[in-house]
Amino acid sequence: MADKLTEGNIFFLTSAFARKLSNQADEMLKTIGLSPSHTLLLYLVNKNPRIQPSQLAEMLHLKPSTITRLVQKMERRGLVEKQSEGRATKVVCTSDGKVTVEKVQEKWEKLIQQKREELGERYVDVLSEMISNALDTMEE
Repeated sequence: MADKLTEGNIFFLTSAFARKLSNQADEMLKTIGLSPSHTLLLYLVNKNPRIQPSQLAEMLHLKPSTITRLVQKMERRGLVEKQSEGRATKVVCTSDGKVTVEKVQEKWEKLIQQKREELGERYVDVLSEMISNALDTMEE
C-alpha cells in the first residue's frame, strides 16, 4: 500500500517509471551492445549529418560533457567520426554506423509498439507529449 510520500510524489513516480522503461530498453538493445543513449545519439547523427555536439546535447537533454563521452565511445566502436570545420566540430555516421542505425531503428520501433499495445496508443501519445512539454518547460 502506497503512503503519502510515494502516492502523488512526481519525483518518485517518474523515477520508478523511468527505471522500468530503461530496463526494458536495455534488454531490447543488449544484442546491439549499446545503451539507449548511445543508440539515440547514433540515430540522430545519421538523421542529421554533420550535427554539432551542442545540438545533440540539446536534443537528448544531456550535458555537453556527457555527449563528449558518448561520442568518444561511438568513435572507438567505429560508428561515428568527428570532423573539424574551423572551430566547429561536426559528428557524422560511418558506414558501420549506418548499418547499426538500421538495427537500432528496428529495435526502438518494436519496443515502442510493445508499449503502445501494453498501455494503449492514445495513452502513450499523451504521456509522451506531456513529458516532452515538461522537459521543454523545466529549467536546468
